[in-house]
Amino acid sequence: MRFTDSPVVELPVGGAVLTFEQDNGSMHVGTSVWPCSLVLVKFVERWLPRPDAAVNPYADLLRFPGKRAVELGSGCGPAGLGLFLLGLDVILTDIAPVMPALRRNLKRNRPALPRAPKHAQLYWNNPGQIRALRPPFDLVVAADVVYMEDSAAQLVTAMEALVGDDGAVLLGYQLRSPDAHQVFWDLCRQAFPAIEKVPHEDLHPDYAYEETDVYILRKRK
Repeated sequence: MRFTDSPVVELPVGGAVLTFEQDNGSMHVGTSVWPCSLVLVKFVERWLPRPDAAVNPYADLLRFPGKRAVELGSGCGPAGLGLFLLGLDVILTDIAPVMPALRRNLKRNRPALPRAPKHAQLYWNNPGQIRALRPPFDLVVAADVVYMEDSAAQLVTAMEALVGDDGAVLLGYQLRSPDAHQVFWDLCRQAFPAIEKVPHEDLHPDYAYEETDVYILRKRK
């Protein structure tokens, strides 16, 4: 997988190259680019429905026209901006200390985008901020957001509140904390009865990090 911890990370997607400035010395994990975000975008790009494509098991999920989406924990913005460039109408969100890094990368990549994407401050335990986003959404996107036990329950609650009954959560996941992992998945199984782990062979061959997975979570089986 092409991944680097250099100050600027490149992501070729949709015929363009997005670049993300990161601050690896920051105390906030959201100011760094993590592998899950790249894996998630390239998985979507690989399976984006095309008229001349063969059988596509993800066609319904990734048919973006007319769908509303929100990303949780956008950080520097690679997942959200990559999906936006691929045609997904997605609102990028994060907490206040990370918003300057997100805005900086939105400005940095504006020339490659068809228009400026929406972004908003969001704390997962703030019902008012969740309501202000006007759920339900067809898709909730998140990449590498499960790393603290204390916030795992808040994350699941936010995902459940934001996604529609017929929608889905598209999750890029890597185990960061065993305790957070346990809490998160215990609660996910209650909130989302249908959990699908994308086979690794379905990930983009150049972006198939062995410790990173993509999941599709739904409220209905």
